[in-house]
Amino acid sequence: MHHLKRRTIPFTSIVGQEDMKFALILNAINPRIGGVLIRGDKGTAKSTAVRALADLLEGIAVVEACPFNCDPANPEEMCNLCFEKSETGRIKETSRKTPLIDLPLGATRGSCGRLFECREGHQGWHQSPGTGHPGGSQSRHTLHR
Repeated sequence: MHHLKRRTIPFTSIVGQEDMKFALILNAINPRIGGVLIRGDKGTAKSTAVRALADLLEGIAVVEACPFNCDPANPEEMCNLCFEKSETGRIKETSRKTPLIDLPLGATRGSCGRLFECREGHQGWHQSPGTGHPGGSQSRHTLHR
């Protein structure tokens, strides 16, 4: 693993792409929108815009050492390990950056099961993936809370 942090261009430095930036900002303000599908030709700042916006988001409160980013204030949505810790009063809260999950264009619900359906009864992938154009360098991103 590389020890240097990837440098991200500031969100305000991205020129053009006003519709994409507006959609990303709206999704950051109200995550109930359900995400943004970004498509475009190579070199149109798709990944750059998403990573830049992710750097602007505030940290989220999570259970320490939980790989699922369980919310320490909501035992009903915790994974089994965190729920057991909360029942015995051994839960520790910490803050993490909002995770950015980079999905390839051909990602399907089945191939992403480990990312989004790892908690019992939890469904994080709500929409079926769309189709892209063959040979394109498109990717999907989601900011997952």
